[in-house]
Amino acid sequence: MAFDWQGFVARYCDRAKTEYFDSFGRQHSLDALARAGIDRPLRIAHFLAQITHESGGLTILRESLRYRPERLFEIFGPGRSSAAVTLDEALALAGDEQATAERVYGHLSRLGRKLGNDRPGDGWAYRGNGLLQVTGRDAHRRIGAATGLPLEAEPERCTDPEHAVAVAAEYWRSRGINEAADRNDIVDVTRRINGGTNGLADRRERFTELWPLVQPSGDAADEVQQPDRGTERLQTALNDLGCAPLLQVDGRFGPRTEAAVRWFQKEAGIPADGVPGPVTWAALEQRLTSLR
Repeated sequence: MAFDWQGFVARYCDRAKTEYFDSFGRQHSLDALARAGIDRPLRIAHFLAQITHESGGLTILRESLRYRPERLFEIFGPGRSSAAVTLDEALALAGDEQATAERVYGHLSRLGRKLGNDRPGDGWAYRGNGLLQVTGRDAHRRIGAATGLPLEAEPERCTDPEHAVAVAAEYWRSRGINEAADRNDIVDVTRRINGGTNGLADRRERFTELWPLVQPSGDAADEVQQPDRGTERLQTALNDLGCAPLLQVDGRFGPRTEAAVRWFQKEAGIPADGVPGPVTWAALEQRLTSLR
């Protein structure tokens, strides 16, 4: 039986924007989801977890940049983003959405240039957009070309009821996210969407809540996660470095593995977010080399 997208949105996202709710009811949208291969329970659950996080439960059309200074610094500060917003800048920018957009995503920002923003005003025009918060001139141009929509000239089309779901489905397909979803690797899914791991805890909580609701009757929720060699290597390294209790090396990234990552991060003096990113892996390799 085909998944009832609009019915699910009605039940799970009771404050969903009309644009999004209507979009999930269009045949054009269902066709786009099918073309993107978002047609299996695990892929559907990951897709829903990501779009509900990015759009605040389908309530956000465009990215709000009205951040508190500390949150702005946390997301876009040095070591977190190539925008490298200083604390003094965050204090000055707080509450001014357009100025923040130009500083973070604008043509003079390193992050903005990576996003293809090359003109004054691009930071604001191409800020996060739609169900997956597509960001940057290049992404709008690329997805527009694939969907036949003039998104570079008219970025507002990303939230049009006729196209909102199709835009998100193409973004998902173009970044090969099904491959990560099939491994149930929510860290990799998040990185392919976000470029980092912002909001990982909320994305994980949403997936945990959504998965039992989208799987066909009779499927076992505890069988969803497939072993991953990268996670096996991580678990082995943490065991070698003395995490307690020792982890079962099963290739599944669960709460115990996340807790062990946090333990190591605290020991290594790096942000303890439970995410085994490049900095954490570098510290692991350094400790293992010293141990050997």
